[in-house]
Amino acid sequence: MARFPRSTHRRIAAGLLSPLVIVILLAPFAHASALTPRVINGVASPPYAAASVAIETSDSYCTAGLWKPRILVTAAHCVTNEDQPALVSAPSDLIVYPPGADRNAGPSPITVTAVIVDPQWSGDKNDIAFLILSAPLGAPILTRMATQDEVIALTKSGALISYVGYGLTGPSADENSTVSDVPLGVTERLDAEGDSGGIGTFETVGDGTSGTCQGDSGGPWMIQVGAELLYIGPLSGGGGAPCDDPDGFAWEYGAVASRHVSLIDRALAAGGEPAAGDSPASVRTCTKVSGQETAECVLGTSWTYDRCWEAPKASLQKFIEGSWQPVSTMMAKRNPDCAKRYPYNVVFRGNEATGTVRFRVVLPKQKGLRGGGGEQFTVTHPAPAG
Repeated sequence: MARFPRSTHRRIAAGLLSPLVIVILLAPFAHASALTPRVINGVASPPYAAASVAIETSDSYCTAGLWKPRILVTAAHCVTNEDQPALVSAPSDLIVYPPGADRNAGPSPITVTAVIVDPQWSGDKNDIAFLILSAPLGAPILTRMATQDEVIALTKSGALISYVGYGLTGPSADENSTVSDVPLGVTERLDAEGDSGGIGTFETVGDGTSGTCQGDSGGPWMIQVGAELLYIGPLSGGGGAPCDDPDGFAWEYGAVASRHVSLIDRALAAGGEPAAGDSPASVRTCTKVSGQETAECVLGTSWTYDRCWEAPKASLQKFIEGSWQPVSTMMAKRNPDCAKRYPYNVVFRGNEATGTVRFRVVLPKQKGLRGGGGEQFTVTHPAPAG
């Protein structure tokens, strides 16, 4: 069941009254109707509260994760205009609070000096931004970012992950809902049946009773693995109870942080941190070439082919020792985000060793595609440095 493309519900809160203070918080260029997440029926004083930071603009608020002493990670839609992603919030427009703090104690004197976001982000993809601070905000409890392959493995196993954020404490339609002044936590299971599967984005399955809502966007999703607290990525949005329509499927989604290598490198340099290649959490990248378009895939092993086509039946072939060999076949599903002329979303995923491998997607003659169709692409994995 394809869920990720069906919702663009955000988790930004705007103009909501908390018990002791009025907070007007919506990304400066975001639409007031595009309300975003908060934790409803969450756990007070959650174990990972110190990873969560409340952030405000002149007319909205979100949540962020403390990744490095001077670097926060949040959702791109919290600090940009979704219709014009190049319009980014001015650093001076942002206010941050101490990590895990009660907002009634007041904001931190530390300021935001830079906002780093991919200007090409759109819709539900690449919804991530880095905020550079004027001084250390605190000692991060996050050990490192989970690699793309780790997120994929955790997703396949349906692992439980934790979220901590500031947001509404009741359904968005309830006039009595207020903004939480303290961080609240919720635990959900990664959705092994979701379309994203940890490639670019991750999805969770909610229980319909507790979950995120307006104000929670950008907050950190984490998981404890042994002695490490791995950071998966910032919350982007979701759907279903308890925040949205109770008849809808309860779920959340976000961007896999480690995938955004170029943004990470820029943030580390701006925040006075060692380059990713010099750190234990370094990753290597691969490149997927589809037609004339090039896109990054992460860790040198994982890749994805994702395209809308006229017809559902498709097969994947791999070029091995001079000939095309079949790999897998699929029946694509209709996707409302695809154009009417190309309604079927064809998705293939794989893992390859270091090197260059040629693939092709073939659509045989079928209803809606009389003459067949397809395209070739190449996956290139550079050898890891050092």
